[in-house]
Amino acid sequence: MKAKQIARIYRNPIYLARKYKGMIINGQVKNQSDLARKLGISRVRIHQILNLLKLDSLIIQELERLGDPLNSGILTERIFRPYVNKSFREQKDLQCILKTLLKV
Repeated sequence: MKAKQIARIYRNPIYLARKYKGMIINGQVKNQSDLARKLGISRVRIHQILNLLKLDSLIIQELERLGDPLNSGILTERIFRPYVNKSFREQKDLQCILKTLLKV
């Protein structure tokens, strides 16, 4: 008898970042450390996810357009992390990559 497989849910990292930021702003948690304790993940992980909100607004809009949850786990926070502190021109490369991926 086979065990039932649990369907994996792939969250959109931008939706997560907005949710986490909202929880801090609305006072549901005191700060990033408190949020990390509540969610059972590291403070550094919270910081990495929140940093995605520093991406160019056009990139954020492209990611939001995908909705939440995502169909696959291909677009993760880890993919976008290197672009967070890059210049607008360097982030344009990411925008082109996203547009290509979304057309497929």
